[in-house]
Amino acid sequence: MRKRCVKQGLLGLSLCFLLLGPGAENLSAHTQLAESSPEKQERVSNLTEIELTFSSELLDDGNARILLTTLHDGKEVPIGDTVFVSEYTIRADVPTQPAPGQYVVRYRVTAIDGDVNDSGYAFEVLASKGNDATWIVLGVGIAVIAAAVAALRKNPKKEKE
Repeated sequence: MRKRCVKQGLLGLSLCFLLLGPGAENLSAHTQLAESSPEKQERVSNLTEIELTFSSELLDDGNARILLTTLHDGKEVPIGDTVFVSEYTIRADVPTQPAPGQYVVRYRVTAIDGDVNDSGYAFEVLASKGNDATWIVLGVGIAVIAAAVAALRKNPKKEKE
């Protein structure tokens, strides 16, 4: 009789783990940052948005937030509102290019299991390399002047004797 109770108990536990195991796995997993743009420690010259993708589904509870601050003095840089792109991804637009320097992306999200993930990472904004259009106009101007000088040297005017 006792063997039968033990077998039934073990069978019941096995069935519970089998049925609840895959679903419970997602509920007990803490979400982590899976992908980001810009990436951790990345050096960028053009920053138009911050996009963060997490390893598990997020809860859109109105508390999701992305902040951008300077690394050394913690001064907040104005960015757009945090919006959900998908169940796993949030984004905020960066309307004005930040000055060159080191920055911290801070984020706060609530995972589907109710756990809050509040963390961040650093990256660097590099100085802009200049406007490409300026260099193109300058290059074309130099080419035109060089062509004009070459044409004038080929056909010098003959002097009257």
